[in-house]
Amino acid sequence: MAFLKKARAQIVHPSFAPNQWGNVRTASNVGSPAGNPNLVAQASEILQEQFDPNKYLLTHATIVASVDVEDVPGVKMGNVNELGKNIHRKWADYRIRPNCDIYINNNHDAWSREVLMKSYRTFVGAHNFVEHVQIEEQSKGRIIDAAARDIGDSIYVDILIATNRKHAALIEDIKAGRMGTMSMGCSVTDTQCTKCGNVAADETQMCDHIKYAKGNYEFDSKGNKFRIAELCGHPTLDPTAGVHFIEASWVATPAFAGAVMRNILEPEAVNSSTQNAIRQVLASPPPKWSAAPEDQMAKAARMDPMGFEFSDDSGDSGDEAEAPAAKTDPLDGLEGELEQYVLDNLKKRIKEKLQKDVQEDAASPGELATSTGNGIIHQGSPMEKRAAQYQQGVATLVRVSASNVELLDNVARLNVSFGVKVSKEVYRACLRVGSTADHDNLGTYLTACRHVLGRKPTLGEAKTLVRLGQILSLRK
Repeated sequence: MAFLKKARAQIVHPSFAPNQWGNVRTASNVGSPAGNPNLVAQASEILQEQFDPNKYLLTHATIVASVDVEDVPGVKMGNVNELGKNIHRKWADYRIRPNCDIYINNNHDAWSREVLMKSYRTFVGAHNFVEHVQIEEQSKGRIIDAAARDIGDSIYVDILIATNRKHAALIEDIKAGRMGTMSMGCSVTDTQCTKCGNVAADETQMCDHIKYAKGNYEFDSKGNKFRIAELCGHPTLDPTAGVHFIEASWVATPAFAGAVMRNILEPEAVNSSTQNAIRQVLASPPPKWSAAPEDQMAKAARMDPMGFEFSDDSGDSGDEAEAPAAKTDPLDGLEGELEQYVLDNLKKRIKEKLQKDVQEDAASPGELATSTGNGIIHQGSPMEKRAAQYQQGVATLVRVSASNVELLDNVARLNVSFGVKVSKEVYRACLRVGSTADHDNLGTYLTACRHVLGRKPTLGEAKTLVRLGQILSLRK
């Protein structure tokens, strides 16, 4: 009996022209697709009718990513007993490398690079459903092509979905972003635990780690941190590594555009129309989402719009001067410098606010204000309105994001829409280090960031890392 696996992914292009897909195929630098080089001919064969773009909406999604694995040294193969538990190991390469942790999906499943390269073409010809209702008569279209892109530390699998335009309501929801997420379904013959290496063909063979601790973090014998996850398939299984992708479903998403953007690895890829949609949503968030818990709103307000400055040189800037090095540690003194920066900024804001309140009370006693728990943000100037929208957006993202990865994905999209520049390297470092609440103080947090970056962060990067770490701490 095979496992059925699911995982959600964000839409990259809701409306895609056939010739644009050629660019994706060209970018697939891990080998040319094995299918028909003529996309129209391939689509016509799958759809069993002449492909007509006027009849089908083409959508591009990056649907799954790979991880790299490595052998766990010194482990015994076969049926072994460890700590009173029976384990069946077939392969020693079951530990996911730390730099690939972000590519484990939201269900804590993962596919190795070699497995995806043997199986990704099984997407081609699969049905397109809604909410995994796998009844062929309910099919909304088909997946007409798939490509694999090597981005360095992962393989991204892109799919091209043809949705029949006769499903008018669905087509409108896709175009409007209300149906902006897909969930893939696949069948897997064997899975492997990344902690103990146990191989299971069904639920009865699962180890306790997968049953009860999936998604938790552990440390190996060398002190390296890793996540307990379920590796799907294995490269030695022919012909498709024990994995067969069987469908991709449209799944409903919240109305908040920032929650359905692509991941943080390419935040600059958001087009201008999507950015405008984000701004409009943030300006008038849905009522059921605006009632964020009072403590979250208060924390967001106290963070000086989460600490980000809304200008062209905000966030991470390579031109900023590095923090001065102390005698014993390059980061000694950086914590104090950051604290002084916050205090100076706070004093300045309090002084400006007092002056502005006096002026506003005299000129416009009925000025609109937004309450955020313990403080009130007066929305008189465009900058203040912008800051209030950003605070509301962050508080909402904290509320709806299911993981640190999802939260930073969403914050990256929010930052792009507000013109806040943060490098991919900084986002990645923050994901690996975690929230500021996970560390004793800012010094230890920044030391961990320096270790992940492999260098001392600039002052601008340090400020941004602290701000992102504070946002992650709101999920605690």
